[in-house]
Amino acid sequence: MAHKLMLRVDPHAPMNVSTQVKEQLKWLIGIGQIEPFDMLPPAGALADNLGLNRNTVNLVYNQLKDEGIVSMHKGKGTQVLNNPQVEELRNRRKLMHELAERTTEELGSLHIPASEFFAASLAYTLLQEPVLNAERRILFIECKGHDFPFYQKAIEEITGAEVKTVFLEDLLAGEQALLEAFDYSSLIVTTLNHDSEVKALCSKYDKKAFVIGANAETSVLLDIARLTPGSHLSFVCLGKAGAQWMAGRVQEAGIDGVRASLAGLDHREDLLQRIEQSDQVYASDAVYEEVRSLAPGKVKLFPMALEKSSVNMLRDMI
Repeated sequence: MAHKLMLRVDPHAPMNVSTQVKEQLKWLIGIGQIEPFDMLPPAGALADNLGLNRNTVNLVYNQLKDEGIVSMHKGKGTQVLNNPQVEELRNRRKLMHELAERTTEELGSLHIPASEFFAASLAYTLLQEPVLNAERRILFIECKGHDFPFYQKAIEEITGAEVKTVFLEDLLAGEQALLEAFDYSSLIVTTLNHDSEVKALCSKYDKKAFVIGANAETSVLLDIARLTPGSHLSFVCLGKAGAQWMAGRVQEAGIDGVRASLAGLDHREDLLQRIEQSDQVYASDAVYEEVRSLAPGKVKLFPMALEKSSVNMLRDMI
């Protein structure tokens, strides 16, 4: 029988709403208010009750399934399991519940608000057991055509975090890929190249995406500006989308008088033709060594750097 659950979400709480819902469900299962074999409410009904997007509740149910706490069957619903994982959860949460009740009672006798105490307890825990940057996870979303290794390396160096890159094309292909990606981390970073698309995906699950940007380094722009007017250039990246970004930085710098072609490493025949027709080839870091091996005397690196505001934002994330 499905429960009518009295859950709450607080958008100002230090944890995201999906974690709030998941932990409340685990608490109710742990203290026995929801028992093994009970059915959880349909995702849509619980989402409506909490004022959330249905996809957020689906994400929570999938996380509980991955933890071995519930089973999910299309057309049958989400059911609490009767297994060692649930038994361990019940044992731990019952002890926690008893401790929380004793603590709340003592706080009342001292006239200390429980909400203030537990918020301070979080601060105490963080100070006593600081989380190392290396243990933090960041989900980075980019398309396959841009120089995603550059961004991933930059994020890792600035934050000291573990960074996983997932491709936008894969996330757009199906919901399961989205659920698996969002389960990896609640810290999501994308680039200006696809900020609107990624934000649209994140909004379905009440997630927030941080957006970073990059520029071409001044040295390469000066090098291109010195070329003979009418020179034929080719910009090469993992795909033409990345090459288009490179050419766009040159155009933004006000450099004209050169002819530009775009090429991606993913279309080798076209790439070879572009190299043959070009006076000079500029390749992103991700493809530089391979492209240079095709035309050693014609290929130069197109160096990039994160915008200063993006560097500061990444530092503040961790």
